Amino acid sequence: MVIPMKKSGLLSLLLAFALLAGCAPVTETPSPGPSPTESVATPAPTPEPTPAPEPVDFREFLDGVNAARKAVLTQEEPIDLSACTPDFHEQNNTFTEEELERLTTAHGVKRPLTLEDVLDDVDAFFLLLQTTYGAYYYFGGDEVFLPIRDAAKEELAATRTPSLGNWADAQYLCETLEEVLYKHLSPVLIDGHFMIGDSAPRDAFAKYMYYVPDLYLDSVEGAENPDRVKPTIGPDGRICYWYAALSHDGSDLPDTLDGHSLKWQQALMTSHSGDAPAFSESRWEGVPVLTSRRMSAGWENADADEQALQRLAGCGGEYTDSPLLIFDLRGNGGGSDRHIMGWFQDWAGTSNPTRGSFAHRYSQLSCRIVGNDYPAERMGTWGGFRLEGTWTERSGPVFVLQDKGVASSGETAAKFFRTAADTLLVGGPTLGCALVPNNLTFYLPHSGLSCYFGTGLGFWETDENRDGVGFLPDLWVEPTQAMELTQKLIEFYGLNP
Repeated sequence: MVIPMKKSGLLSLLLAFALLAGCAPVTETPSPGPSPTESVATPAPTPEPTPAPEPVDFREFLDGVNAARKAVLTQEEPIDLSACTPDFHEQNNTFTEEELERLTTAHGVKRPLTLEDVLDDVDAFFLLLQTTYGAYYYFGGDEVFLPIRDAAKEELAATRTPSLGNWADAQYLCETLEEVLYKHLSPVLIDGHFMIGDSAPRDAFAKYMYYVPDLYLDSVEGAENPDRVKPTIGPDGRICYWYAALSHDGSDLPDTLDGHSLKWQQALMTSHSGDAPAFSESRWEGVPVLTSRRMSAGWENADADEQALQRLAGCGGEYTDSPLLIFDLRGNGGGSDRHIMGWFQDWAGTSNPTRGSFAHRYSQLSCRIVGNDYPAERMGTWGGFRLEGTWTERSGPVFVLQDKGVASSGETAAKFFRTAADTLLVGGPTLGCALVPNNLTFYLPHSGLSCYFGTGLGFWETDENRDGVGFLPDLWVEPTQAMELTQKLIEFYGLNP
């Protein structure tokens, strides 16, 4: 049912983990009019108006979010990484000093580049994964990756260069190498960070938010597929429902549901100019609005960004007692976790907010690159830690705005806020770049093809791999309208003190 957007009363909340709520409005049957007589003409009875649906109670909705999040955070069963982190001492002397230097130094293509050079680069690439990649064993180890290596080499061996000259042939071989590696690895590497040259395997598996605009529902009761119905903010600011879902390209979404014709639309990402500050503070109607666009200094205003990030890291305590807060993360592609860790620790009073397990490979290459923090005597082993997580009880709503541009350290901010009571994530899902941290760039010896991947492995809240999916919002709205709709919600429910 399409609902009229009016304000009244309370609505009971049905809560699963997706937090869908409400009950359908009741249509009253009008009483029959008086019987007509021969001498008096009786007008037709006027139907009584259908009562407006009662809006979702904000406090009840917020309590449901709190309960679901707290249940996840306080699980007693630890996240066990032992099966994915075996020791690997036999790999400690895999590379010579010259090979280490070439693998970690950017360089151009070797000319003339032969097919034999490219096949050798395939071997070097998979040896890099075997000895250094943090999720190598998580994705299946040798049993998975070595057959992929052989298949890639077989396909490349059948390649015939177009004989356009040394440089053109070399360029063709480099591009073909990138394409073949991407083709064979993208079904396996569900890793949001991984890059092969300019190709990201996540492009093959990432899921995006799709929604049906301007069609609002007052209830999920009786829905053919409740998973396709999500809480949202209506045009007047009240919490209601609409059709929204995750999909790679929208081709798997139904054309009709519940008697409605559905015209799905992909959610947008907010765009920001390169000179937008890394962090800024403002107010709307007295409500603090913190805007975090990245967690590292940009190229254009590096000094100003460094100062802004220092301010982010140090100002959390100033907002601890704010009865209302908007934290805008949209478009934050990450950088370093330390800034948001400092902010959150001062704001929430905890340095161990989220539940998780993390491990890092002390490999020959990572020990060389990182240096003293990764001592040589640890080479061939894994370092790691577990976080039990801390649920922060507090009062006063916090609205965290997010979209598909939020990744890596930007997602760290989102997952931290998920551990604090009375926090709602508004917008779309984040990108999903969390499984493999501590990412580095390597270069294949002959082609110079860059390979960007991480040396760690981490899970947060559960052992689910969220890469390509991200952290889902509590209120699914078009991300570019998240600020405007959040402000309307605050006004509708009278939240601003």
